[in-house]
Amino acid sequence: MDAVSAEVPARRKGFLDRFLPLRHWLGAEASGGIEMGQAKTRLICTLVGVGGFVVMGRFVSLPDGIVGTAIVFTVYAVVYLVLVYKRPAPTRARRGFAILIDNLVVNYIAYFGGGFAAYVGFLFLTTVGWGLRFGRHYLFLATAIAILGMVWNLSASPYWQENSLFGATIIFGLIANTVNASILLERIAGASRLLAEKIEEVSRLAWQDQLTKLPNRPFFRERLAQMVAAAARSGRQVALLLFDIDGFKSVNDTLGHEAGDRLLQEIAERVGRRVRQADTFARVGGDEFVILMDIAHDKSDAIPVAETVVSAISEIDMFAEQRLRVSASVGIACSGPNAAGERIADELLIQADRAMYEAKRAGKDCYRFAGDSR
Repeated sequence: MDAVSAEVPARRKGFLDRFLPLRHWLGAEASGGIEMGQAKTRLICTLVGVGGFVVMGRFVSLPDGIVGTAIVFTVYAVVYLVLVYKRPAPTRARRGFAILIDNLVVNYIAYFGGGFAAYVGFLFLTTVGWGLRFGRHYLFLATAIAILGMVWNLSASPYWQENSLFGATIIFGLIANTVNASILLERIAGASRLLAEKIEEVSRLAWQDQLTKLPNRPFFRERLAQMVAAAARSGRQVALLLFDIDGFKSVNDTLGHEAGDRLLQEIAERVGRRVRQADTFARVGGDEFVILMDIAHDKSDAIPVAETVVSAISEIDMFAEQRLRVSASVGIACSGPNAAGERIADELLIQADRAMYEAKRAGKDCYRFAGDSR
């Protein structure tokens, strides 16, 4: 049973794969995007229509001009496809011209009536096709031209004058078709906007610490690798400042985890206000935070930032109506010139962590550079 059920999807996939080249050929993957897909669809429909003329010609005499029109339109379809391929950037004038020609040719063929009346079906294809591919404005334009063409047929063609109800039904169908397609396009656009907003929100949540609203550890790791690589190319350096909160465990133990969370939010806000906009300030876990910054001259450029962090946190002496004492121990590591790669980023983090514990051993409420022996 399992073997049989496993074979069925394999056979079905192989069958559908036969149509994938055509789907890709008609799609937006090629140069020219969706306009190229429209040009290819036009050429295929033209060849189908010419095939219909060939079949009809075996049984009835074709009206004068039909064959010539079909040949000219086929050449036009080929030229348009080549033009889109050579100049893929879309223009309103080109699309408007194509809509006009598509609808006029279909209406001209349908003008003769009889078996040619069936070609009015292409009006629905062209109007919906233009609308779904390029938007509501093109849908309305294509529909207006198609309706004007049918009105002309009703007033000038003997066949359509005798079958005016049929013609009126086609006009009504074009209007209803456009209204429905317009509603569909509006709903698709709304769904697309909603989906884009959701994707943006999920992306933001994936890179953001939910408690402090700062960038999180994955974002920090990505940013660190980018900055190290960019610094290596420019011959500059990157400073990584890692700090945690001395006394944070006491706050959690005495005031509770909710108070500890509020303290982390307070620290994130205080330090965030003082960090340069060009620097990256992130929470990497627990009570640990990092600051990434470019160094213009030497490692001393990081000292004002470290002093700012120490000062901002030491200023907190009252919290939740309780007196408390918290401070920051800051470890600083700097990348060397021409240093790049994931290994360098990891090494920077290790060095900054060691320097942070050197700051703790030095009495806390201070900073230390990696390799600093003070």
